[in-house]
Amino acid sequence: MRSDGQNWAIEQFEDVVARSNGALEIVEIAEPAESGGTLKISVSVDCSGYPRAEGGAPLRPRERLLIWVAPQFPLNIPLLRFAHSDYGGFAHVQWGCSICLYQSPETEWQPADGMFGFVQRMHEWLRAAAANQLDPVGFPLHPPVAYHDGKALVVVPTVNTPTPDPPWWAGYAKIVRENDVCVELGEWTDYKSAAPEIHVAPAILLPGDMPFEYPQTFAALRAVLEVRHISVEVIRLLFAIGALRNPGNKPLVFVLGAAMRGVAGGERCQHLAAWRIKADDALTLREAVLARTDNNPLDEEWFNKWSEKASIDWCSVLEDRPEIVTPRDAGTPAAYWRDRHVSILGCGAIGSTIAMFLARAGVRKLTLYDKTVVKPGVLARQIFDRHQVGYGKAHATRTNVRYIDPRIEVVPLQKDIVGLLGDVELGQELLDADVVINATASVRVAAALEQRLRGWPRSHPPIISMAVGHRADSGLMTLARSRGPGVAQDLDRRLKLEFANSPNAGTLLDEFWPIGTTGSRLFQPEPGCSDPTFVGSAADIAILTGRMLNVASGWLSSDGDDRACGFGMQISSLPRTRGDTPPELEYTWPDDDVLVDPRLGYQIRLAPAAKSAMLGWMRQSERRWGATPETGGILFGEIDRFLKLIWVTAASGPPPDSKASPTGVICGTRAMLESGVRARYNWLE
Repeated sequence: MRSDGQNWAIEQFEDVVARSNGALEIVEIAEPAESGGTLKISVSVDCSGYPRAEGGAPLRPRERLLIWVAPQFPLNIPLLRFAHSDYGGFAHVQWGCSICLYQSPETEWQPADGMFGFVQRMHEWLRAAAANQLDPVGFPLHPPVAYHDGKALVVVPTVNTPTPDPPWWAGYAKIVRENDVCVELGEWTDYKSAAPEIHVAPAILLPGDMPFEYPQTFAALRAVLEVRHISVEVIRLLFAIGALRNPGNKPLVFVLGAAMRGVAGGERCQHLAAWRIKADDALTLREAVLARTDNNPLDEEWFNKWSEKASIDWCSVLEDRPEIVTPRDAGTPAAYWRDRHVSILGCGAIGSTIAMFLARAGVRKLTLYDKTVVKPGVLARQIFDRHQVGYGKAHATRTNVRYIDPRIEVVPLQKDIVGLLGDVELGQELLDADVVINATASVRVAAALEQRLRGWPRSHPPIISMAVGHRADSGLMTLARSRGPGVAQDLDRRLKLEFANSPNAGTLLDEFWPIGTTGSRLFQPEPGCSDPTFVGSAADIAILTGRMLNVASGWLSSDGDDRACGFGMQISSLPRTRGDTPPELEYTWPDDDVLVDPRLGYQIRLAPAAKSAMLGWMRQSERRWGATPETGGILFGEIDRFLKLIWVTAASGPPPDSKASPTGVICGTRAMLESGVRARYNWLE
């Protein structure tokens, strides 16, 4: 009994046949044997008009094709097969007769097109097959197939293969990780070298091709390999070495490569297949090798007997070789981090999440700093699990990173960051990275970084500082460039001033620098002396840190840009309806001029705007009073007596009750007292 979808398929197909002028004919329709069964349509297709080319499929003038329509049509794509197996050696023909119409069925098949779209695709495939254009130049080659079931052992190659010289390359692939369902392959070793004293997978790599469909028995595979000048003796010796290095309870994996990967018309890379030899067989071969004598070659006898009847249990090969796989984040901001060394200060909500993002982005090394341990309450928003409660956050983060990519070098340090920055050697190790990310949101750490790097222009790596608001609905970030005069505390201050002068940043200013702070914003997660923290979920943290990391990636990848940067963002719980409240604000700043007070050792950081204003007042005074009188005025900024820093942010001219002479200036006070600027700035004379 046909389903509604199958009825619709027949209606559409008969309509196509009626309009085809005899190019398409229905030979037979086999109805479903039962409800939910498959509808089979046997058709005859006129192929005489398709252009032919050398190497193309030698299609008959009329080809007999079989179309299998599932009851869930058009959600399920019909299957298309030849009524014979004459084209089984061609690409895109599997099991000798099944035609691969779609490279990506999930995106190419349009259910709404129904049988009209299916027939059009069938026509295009037959035309391309006859013209030898199934793999056109510039398009990916269809690799050969080694059939396996859904329970096959998974093999993951992670290292590029050697380039095999004719007639073949033989050796071993190091097995770096394995479990009951997956084997991961590492470095390759030539058979002429000593086989590593570890678990290995024997391997043969061919500089040429293999049949499109790999054999299902060892006897058939041996015949194929002998044609390619690989004797059974070579295979046996590789098997023997592999069995000697194989744990007794593990199956033996054999790798077979052929130059059949890549883009048509381009360089060919190795396509890897692998088959599994049962653990019992591998153990028997191992025992036979160990018991072998010159007069009693037990291993050869066993291998020859086994190979006559052995079937091949092909594995599922999931590629992770750089020469084969294009990273799925290629072209995204995250691509900046590949092969970098990053130091992360703080492995809490922000730091632990960033470590996961960087691990997936392909960092080479992570150095993790955090002195605290995982507590039950943080599981709501930090990237840990209940089994890690009680472990140091740096060590727990290392474990999570290794789950993503065990090849990343991860150094966890459960130490106080402020203390490390105060130590000359340890502080240098902390800064020995391509990028430093300060995820502590700690004023003490910011001050320690500023103190450590106060000796500008000494170079240091770019330093990114991140923080989130008390309800995890806003984020704040700065980037200190390699040779800038200020770091976390300096740029934090600049960002505060930008927010104060912006009509759209009032919410961010009030969030991170509130006037009259009260305890209402402090969330005490535990009784006692637990640090006040914020309320927020793992989803909130992922949104904030992910966006900030992408923005930072863009900053760092900007060639030739040496300006410091600042960024603020807000997450709204409701859709935004006002265009004057942007969700993100971004700033860049030129370096301050740096002057040193030789008497007290203060460093004076003069902002470009303040310097420009001072020079303007000097020129105005000179034009008005001549070069003899001193020029006076008011400087606005801030003094940090611990760091011995003086920031000069803005400058104005002298108040009207000031007095200037060649010997000095007496600055008036009338305009200063009337001005409201003191609400935001400390001032200096």
